[in-house]
Amino acid sequence: MNRKLCYSLLILLLTGFSFSAIISWRDKAPGPAEIQVAAVKGFSILQSAGATFIAKSKCSACHHSTMTSMIAGTLRRKGVTGFDTTATLREMAMKGTLDYVGNPNMNSQFVSAKFLAPYVLLGLAAENHPADFTTDIAVDYILSQATQDGSFKAEYARVPLECGDIHLTALSVRAISLYASPAKKTQVQQLTRLTRQWLEKQRSDMQQEVVFQLLGMHWCGSSEQAKVAIAKKLLAMQNKDGGWSQLPSMKSDAYATGQALYALAQSGYAGSNNDSWQKGISYLLRTQDKTGAWIVNTRSNPIQLFVNSEFPPYDDNQFISAAASNWAVLALAEALPDAPVK
Repeated sequence: MNRKLCYSLLILLLTGFSFSAIISWRDKAPGPAEIQVAAVKGFSILQSAGATFIAKSKCSACHHSTMTSMIAGTLRRKGVTGFDTTATLREMAMKGTLDYVGNPNMNSQFVSAKFLAPYVLLGLAAENHPADFTTDIAVDYILSQATQDGSFKAEYARVPLECGDIHLTALSVRAISLYASPAKKTQVQQLTRLTRQWLEKQRSDMQQEVVFQLLGMHWCGSSEQAKVAIAKKLLAMQNKDGGWSQLPSMKSDAYATGQALYALAQSGYAGSNNDSWQKGISYLLRTQDKTGAWIVNTRSNPIQLFVNSEFPPYDDNQFISAAASNWAVLALAEALPDAPVK
């Protein structure tokens, strides 16, 4: 064998080894330390932007502070503390928002944004806010919006955060279960049964609707067999890059991916032995920008005055980007190991 041929074979062997090493490195599941760094970085910029939005608009905002409180609650459960600097402000803003938009004397006189009360109640629950007169009024309003079959009919003004009957139904029944008074126990149980039956019958190909079908069925106590079918449907929507898309015509983004991973985690279909889960987490880590945010372009027509919360990309795409970043950090937080039981 001549010298030139030997060199050629050696180069081929080394190249193959290097390529295999690169592939192996890329496929390696991210560790808790890497995930925590990304989650805390995202949490920090969300807190800053949320405080700015509250100061400018006097509104807690579903796309900002309510979900940031959900992140804070998850991080506490994971034992990641010392980074939450705006908890009191968020809680005051959420309670103040409910006080402002509702009429304590008439349930029907509530702001015509059906998603607001459920999202805010989930945020308050994450802050361990006790039930009070304000939350009672919000629960009464949500209950008044239920239809005879246990579903809730959504508005479609500001997509994707305010769209989808399954989305609203799951959020509503969850908020009610968190804050309904003991006096409403029988009413809530009956509604939950109807809602569970309605959710289990739904057939949707919309990513967000499938996400909240899984979450809603989990919150309503559906059987494992029923939930598995929806979890498989959601997993089948995952793209080759590891992410999920809001619509089949769109590319993967952090909004859809964070939602999908959060739903899988909440309902028990996530973990280190789940390849789809690991690919989703890797997608989020790979697409986070240097500020800690995830940038998503809006597909909603503006219906209110723009408020600059100084969140990337610092234009009218920042509301959906903040919502997307909240979902992304929620998913990353769920990927962290639980804190040791004391």
